[in-house]
Amino acid sequence: MKLNFAFKHLDRSEALEKYTKESLEGIGRFLLKDGYGSVYYSKTNHEFCVEVSVNTREKYFRAVALNSDPYEAVDAVMSKLEKQFLKTRKVVQNHKHPELSRTGKLDQMNGQFEVNLRMKKAA
Repeated sequence: MKLNFAFKHLDRSEALEKYTKESLEGIGRFLLKDGYGSVYYSKTNHEFCVEVSVNTREKYFRAVALNSDPYEAVDAVMSKLEKQFLKTRKVVQNHKHPELSRTGKLDQMNGQFEVNLRMKKAA
């Protein structure tokens, strides 16, 4: 995955870039297609803000996290992105199953609401 790094009110850190790249490669395996992304580090008051945006064929992913430690902020962003990746992967892989489509869900609901209208003969 190709990444662009930007720093605002913060000195460029090779260690932080490497840590982010390794973390993103770890969760990037959940993506079906390879994409490109940008990582934006900033510091406001005493908090570090990490914003990661990833663009793929399927979708545009974005996550932001604030923390007093930049590495913990990166971990928080990666956990948010991992959830988004897994959700999108599930939707893309299961798109041909009829029970997951709108008509399939309606058919399931209709089956629940059908009433057996057999008339019993009086004895």
